[in-house]
Amino acid sequence: MTSDDFGSVPADPASQPGPNPQWGQPGPTGQPGPDPQYSQPGQQAYAPGPSGPGQYAQNPYGPQYGPPQYGPPSYQAAPYTSGAGWPARRTNTLAIVALCCGIGQFIAGPFAGIPAIILGAVSLNQIQRTGEDGRGMAIAGVVIGIVGVLLFVVVIVIIIGFAHSVGQFNGQINSG
Repeated sequence: MTSDDFGSVPADPASQPGPNPQWGQPGPTGQPGPDPQYSQPGQQAYAPGPSGPGQYAQNPYGPQYGPPQYGPPSYQAAPYTSGAGWPARRTNTLAIVALCCGIGQFIAGPFAGIPAIILGAVSLNQIQRTGEDGRGMAIAGVVIGIVGVLLFVVVIVIIIGFAHSVGQFNGQINSG
């Protein structure tokens, strides 16, 4: 490949790679800056930087009005709330336990169903007295507990009836 494959090289030195003669040359302060001939009329070509530690250049836009843009907040942080501005209401713990026992009786049987009924009734009393949340959970715990215990009693009655009928049937076969 030759340079002819890419076209001719321009003769303008400003368009060639390397330092641009119009920018990056040391200004009057010895630091890089634009050439004075390219500055706007009535404006300095290059604003000198700070002259020492702790000294800053003046704002070219004049004095700034209003509060400072950055700094510590002027207010005290509010305590955590539930998002709408009021504190969150507590849910009655016994209502949660009653619901868990009502659901858990499908694994533990009436050993969890009876406490679901008792804890649900106690939590409904507490909720009415204190105004806590969880009334629906307490009611659900009581209802699920009652339904579970009744189903358990029905299943026991069916098993006893089935065992009694099988016993009578065996007695008829052996005696005949």
